[in-house]
Amino acid sequence: METLIFKIVLSSALLIAFYYLFLEKERSFKFNRSFLLSAVVFSYIVPFIPYNSPFKSYDNPQLIIGEGSLELNAASVNVAPSFDWMKILFIAYLLVSLFFLIKFIYSFLRLQFLKGEMRTYKNQKILILQKNYAPFSFMGTIYLSRKYLVDDQIDNRIFLHEKCHVEEKHSLDILFIEFLKIFSWFNPALFFYKKAMIANHEFLADQYVLQKNYDVKNYQYLILNEIKMAQSFNLTHQFDFNNTKKRFIMMTSKNSRLAGMKKVILLPVFAILFASFTKEKEVLIPSTTPEIKKNQNIAFSENNKKAAETIPQFFENSLEKDIVKIDTIRKEKKIVAENAFPTSPPPPPPPAEPRESVDVLPSYPGGINEFRTLVSKNFDTTVLTGQEGLMKSTIYFTIDENGNVSDFMSEGENPKFNEEALRSIKLSNQEKKWTPATKDGQNVSYVFKMPLTMVFQGSAKK
Repeated sequence: METLIFKIVLSSALLIAFYYLFLEKERSFKFNRSFLLSAVVFSYIVPFIPYNSPFKSYDNPQLIIGEGSLELNAASVNVAPSFDWMKILFIAYLLVSLFFLIKFIYSFLRLQFLKGEMRTYKNQKILILQKNYAPFSFMGTIYLSRKYLVDDQIDNRIFLHEKCHVEEKHSLDILFIEFLKIFSWFNPALFFYKKAMIANHEFLADQYVLQKNYDVKNYQYLILNEIKMAQSFNLTHQFDFNNTKKRFIMMTSKNSRLAGMKKVILLPVFAILFASFTKEKEVLIPSTTPEIKKNQNIAFSENNKKAAETIPQFFENSLEKDIVKIDTIRKEKKIVAENAFPTSPPPPPPPAEPRESVDVLPSYPGGINEFRTLVSKNFDTTVLTGQEGLMKSTIYFTIDENGNVSDFMSEGENPKFNEEALRSIKLSNQEKKWTPATKDGQNVSYVFKMPLTMVFQGSAKK
């Protein structure tokens, strides 16, 4: 997730920087509007698009789930709880998103509750406001104070300016950015996109007015006279836009000689960003040996006499115990010799700890293999992209006298692996109730200890 956020922020920042450096001062206003919208959409979509990597992965990370240890009494365990930073960050994210959502709703409702007289003027909806506001527009309506009506007529320059905003639906651009800010407020580039879009909309509206052969100087004086009437409506286009100097310059400027070339170089810019920020999709080379294909990168270790001599394969239920059927390392070595890209066997599981005697051990609904299967399915290896080598984590949780599970803790050197291991085991215990352990006919609490190991091995070129 962190990688996706980074790609979104970086891509949107690079594209808005390109706009300010090369396109902002050009008079290609409609092209610039299209670029700004496309840049935002591109930045938020491309990181999620998968593409086939130029590398084929021969060795995916292998998750090894050790046998759960049920030998520790809950009262005897002293493991420091793992502070869940991800949960704190997620709550903070939701609170800030809620703030922006409330702000968005407030801005929208503020416009809806403006009081005035609705009229139709030259086939355009106009709300004549009771309060003294400078002209502005939102969606399909122009808002202005009664003082702008002289003999039921509106200065045509003001009307044409706001009419342009309405007809070209400039409000949708701003609403789009404000919507993105609700759930991606952490992206500072959105502030610059909104600023650039509003400026671009004003350039388009000014151009629309001046194309009707109105005098530039008189139009500029009209804008200056409206500055003192400025008010703040977050979602609107106001006639008295505060970036007056830049607007005046754009009214009389011309495109540079390189304007066309700047548009052309956008193609390689987008192509480079697409190649850099799309989500890499690994292509697995199918094994020529059926035994390896069955392994599917998931392994379970057992605390028994054969543990040091075996590599886990697909598990099946035993009639006597929920154990895993395994093949020997000798067989694996034979397979490796027949393939061009050998893999190293995972390390043997740790030796079993002394077991505290109980009459009946706690059991998961469907058996311990069902639990480990669910953990392996819920484990998301993509969060560990870029990791190398061997990672270990031990998860502890308490099974109380009623079979309820609580007090999840993690122990290991890699925080990301700890968090994902903890998440997958929590998820596997959701809405599940264990059969509690018993001793002397009484239910007792136990701490379940489950070691997880992941082995990352290299990739090879096609």
